[in-house]
Amino acid sequence: MIERSHVFLAATFLSTFGDILAVTAIPFGVGVETGRIEFTIIFWLVPALAVLAASFFGKRIGSRSGRARADYARLLMAIAVMEIVISLSSMLFRDRSSTLLICILFVALYAFAKEGIPRILYQVAVYRYFVEAEEYSKLAGRKAGLDIVAALGAVLTASAVVAAGTWRYVLLFDALTFVVLSLTILRLGRDPRPAAPAKSDSPAASSAVKALRPALVAVLVAVPLFHGVNAAFVNYLPLVNEKLAVMAATTSLTLLAVLRAPGMLLGLFFDRIRKWVAPRVWAVALPTAYVVAAGSYLALPNAWSVYALLLLGGLNVGVFSPADATIRNSIPSEHLVGFNVIVLRWLGVFQALSCAGAMLVFSAGDLDLRWLGVLVAASVVGALLLPAVHSRHPLLRRPQAGAQPSVEVST
Repeated sequence: MIERSHVFLAATFLSTFGDILAVTAIPFGVGVETGRIEFTIIFWLVPALAVLAASFFGKRIGSRSGRARADYARLLMAIAVMEIVISLSSMLFRDRSSTLLICILFVALYAFAKEGIPRILYQVAVYRYFVEAEEYSKLAGRKAGLDIVAALGAVLTASAVVAAGTWRYVLLFDALTFVVLSLTILRLGRDPRPAAPAKSDSPAASSAVKALRPALVAVLVAVPLFHGVNAAFVNYLPLVNEKLAVMAATTSLTLLAVLRAPGMLLGLFFDRIRKWVAPRVWAVALPTAYVVAAGSYLALPNAWSVYALLLLGGLNVGVFSPADATIRNSIPSEHLVGFNVIVLRWLGVFQALSCAGAMLVFSAGDLDLRWLGVLVAASVVGALLLPAVHSRHPLLRRPQAGAQPSVEVST
């Protein structure tokens, strides 16, 4: 293992810690401080819109693929400077309106730079600037282990700063992680080797694309579905638990760290797991189980359904994410950005619509869980329709009847 891989692991550890700390402490800090779940929902609605906006930069980003590393590093640095100003402002202006406005601006910039653009460049963009694809498969377990440590530390830290009322300092810390990641990519990263041009019309390439279709359909359905269900109520689960007297919000945050760990631990062994269960199977099974757990909670809110949702949330990080990345690794280079744009755009749409619906439900006064169930059901139905919407896409079209059977690929 070369030294550059250690740089990658250190950079992603810091980035993961900062990201999870920010997305946990800021929304729940505002929610606990104001006592309004609706204000917390804003911090998922605004990122959804920012991610949706980022999806329209796909063609421009694709045309600058050779400059992606430098472009992304400079984008991070520019936004980091703006976020440092924003974070300092949040400490000076502490009234409710100013806090909401400042934090909304912060998460919009954050989502655009670290959730939107990377999903267009590549599902796991940063590794490409430090290691080759073959080496990354060996690093995946070590990275998963570091992600577990980062996630546990970040969520426990978030719980502490929210309880202490010092969550505003998280804004400054996360902005500084942008600076570090930007400088690391710019100074220590390297441009990935250009892929050899693929012959899409060759029999082997055509066969591989046909074999890849079921896995890509699973990803296309699963990613928007996860974000739609999460935005309906799971993202605000600690506050919902408190509102329904299931458990205190701070207790839920602590459980979030502890119960996600087992699923994330499986990521340490993903290279072995994928030999026993194909990534496309995980891409179907985990969203299905997650929807069942979400429905169980809405039907009868209790601690056990909370445990199930949190455990499956860990599996989403530890198993689904690398399964998704493995599947997308097999996409021909000329179709990669296009497919990522499709998934990103629907991710933004599903999350934004679920957030808007949740805002109406939680603003109505008495919490009617049946309406949250409608949002979850709408996400399921909408996600299942997406393959038909994109049935003419070269990666997603159905094989014609009578076509020669395709060879199997490891997805």
